[in-house]
Amino acid sequence: MSTVAVRNPQNLHHPRPPAGPRVAPRRRLAVPVNVTVLRSGVPDAVPGRTIEVGQGGVGAVLAAELFPGELVGVEFRLPESGFVLAKARVCYQDRLRCGLQFLAIPADQREMLGAWALERPERNSQVVAAARSESAARVQRTETPLPKWLSDTPSVKTPPSKASSSKANISARYLRRKIVMVLAASIIVVGAVGWWRWEQGWQELESRLPGRSVEVTRPTVAVPQEVMLRLLVHKVEPRGGMKATGVAVLAAVIGRDGSVISLRPVSGSDVLTRAAMDALQWWKFEPYRQNGQAVDVETTLAIEFR
Repeated sequence: MSTVAVRNPQNLHHPRPPAGPRVAPRRRLAVPVNVTVLRSGVPDAVPGRTIEVGQGGVGAVLAAELFPGELVGVEFRLPESGFVLAKARVCYQDRLRCGLQFLAIPADQREMLGAWALERPERNSQVVAAARSESAARVQRTETPLPKWLSDTPSVKTPPSKASSSKANISARYLRRKIVMVLAASIIVVGAVGWWRWEQGWQELESRLPGRSVEVTRPTVAVPQEVMLRLLVHKVEPRGGMKATGVAVLAAVIGRDGSVISLRPVSGSDVLTRAAMDALQWWKFEPYRQNGQAVDVETTLAIEFR
C-alpha cells in the first residue's frame, strides 16, 4: 500500500464554480447564523445574521468577507421548527452581505425549509398568481365564439368603408388575444420543465451528500489506490499544524462522476482519521471506466502525517 505524504500544507484550493440562479422563493428572517469556511487548512467560524431564508439558500450579513465560489458550512435555527445544518456555496458578496446556495442538505431539513417558506407567501407570489389568473381569463375570452351578428354578413346597409374598418378592428383584437393565449401556454410549459429539472438536481445532490456515510446500492468495482491516484484531478490537503503523526487509512467509494460519496475509517487515531476525512471528501477524480462505461469504485486511501 502506497501512502500520500503531508508536510504542513499552507494553501488550500477550493473549487470555484459559477454562481447559479435562485431556484426557490425566500422569506425574510433575522436569526443568528454561523458560517464555517476552511482556509489555509484551518476551519474558521464566521458569525452573522440571516436576512432571508428559503429552500434553496440563505441571504445573510456576516462579520467577515467571503468570496464567490467558496464552499462553506451553514448553521442556523428556524423559529418554532428546528436547526438547519447544510453545506453551501457563496453565490455573491457585496461588502458584508452575501448569498449562500445550499449544495448538500438532508431531505428532512429541505422539506422543513420548503414548508416554512410557504407559510406566508411573499407579495411577489400574489402578483404572479394574479397575473396568471388574468392570462387564464384572457384565454377563456378568446375561446368564446363571435356573436352571430358579427360573423354573419350584415343585413343593414353600411357604407363599404365603415364595414371594412369594423372587420379590421375585430381581426386585430382576435389576433392580440391569440398571441396572449400562446404566451400563457409557453410560460406554463417553461415553468413545468424548470420545476422538473430543479427536483432532479436536488435528488442528485442528496445522493452525493459529502462527509456522511451513504449506503451505495449500485454495484461497485474494487480498484487499487495506485490506480485511483493516477486519476486524481483535484486534491485538498489535510489541515496543517498537527502534532500527531502516523497513517490514517480510509475505505472510500468513488462515484461514477469522480466525486467521493462515502468514507469509512479503517485504521488510525481518531484525530488523524477525522482530519483525513475532512480533506478527502473534497477530492475529485476522473471517472473510472470499465468496458467503456463509468462505474462506482471501492478503494482504500492511506494518508500519512509526518
